[in-house]
Amino acid sequence: MSEMNRRDERRAEKTVEKQLRRSSKEQERTLRRQKAENADDRSAIRERYRKKSAARMEKKSMFRTMIVSTVIIFCAFLFFELLLFIVSGDGGDLNTHLLNLADNSLAFVIGLTAMDAVMYVSQLQSRRRGESRAIIRHNRIVQPAIDMYLARKNMLITPPEREVRTFQIVSDFKIRDLKDMYGPSDIVTDAGRTKIETFRIQTKSLHKAMMNMVEDIDFDFNPEICDAAMRFINATTYGTAALDSLIAFGEEGMRSKRMTLIKQMKEEEDGGSLGDARAEMKNVYLVQQMIQEQEAAIKEYLTTINEMSDENSKNAAYDHYE
Repeated sequence: MSEMNRRDERRAEKTVEKQLRRSSKEQERTLRRQKAENADDRSAIRERYRKKSAARMEKKSMFRTMIVSTVIIFCAFLFFELLLFIVSGDGGDLNTHLLNLADNSLAFVIGLTAMDAVMYVSQLQSRRRGESRAIIRHNRIVQPAIDMYLARKNMLITPPEREVRTFQIVSDFKIRDLKDMYGPSDIVTDAGRTKIETFRIQTKSLHKAMMNMVEDIDFDFNPEICDAAMRFINATTYGTAALDSLIAFGEEGMRSKRMTLIKQMKEEEDGGSLGDARAEMKNVYLVQQMIQEQEAAIKEYLTTINEMSDENSKNAAYDHYE
């Protein structure tokens, strides 16, 4: 009888495991579908902003200026022809006047169009250079902030038994790897602070630098950089509350809750998800998702900035990233 009960229990456990795996796969498919929909939404938003961008408005203004100038030229010629007709009585040979009018009008229209086109291209190139200079200027603040962020992020997600890869951008870390987040920081300038506290400080610093960059530049010619910066900003905004909640467990008087959380992280199995996590672990999963989104955003940002830079800047500034 006991043997039959054990068999029934094993069958029940296998059934539950299959259901959990099936539920996990469905959640992954749902997340992928949501990410695809979000990507489509971002494309639609970018297209809508592009239609209302400063470059598009300037192009429309140029065409309106050309049309108005052409109308003014024709009106001026008609006025002088009418004046000539009134003064001379017969206005001279009509065919000659019409031919001269057509030739002069065509010459003015061609000259005006060429002049407007040259001015438009010159202004466009000047705006492109100005935007590139502004991006490079802001990047001199953003890139050191990225370095500081990566150093604290990699220290946070690396367990004590492994060596920290300081400038690794994209990492594949597990929930168990965060078990030492309440330990002291290994960086000398962070003395007296925990790893998760220093990570929060540098995340806030990089978030502010990215915000200043997005607010100061229109990104008419480099929208990919804006997308990468906004991706980091959004990930940080959504994950800050969970991060602050975890930091609160490190305060005095929270030792029992902190030890319980660390124990649960150590026992957490691979392949877990936010939906299946226990209440205490949900904030840990939210922070993990935030870090993964931040990593992807930083990789996209550095890749695009690297393409803008010349060969000397590439070798000097970007080779230390993994």
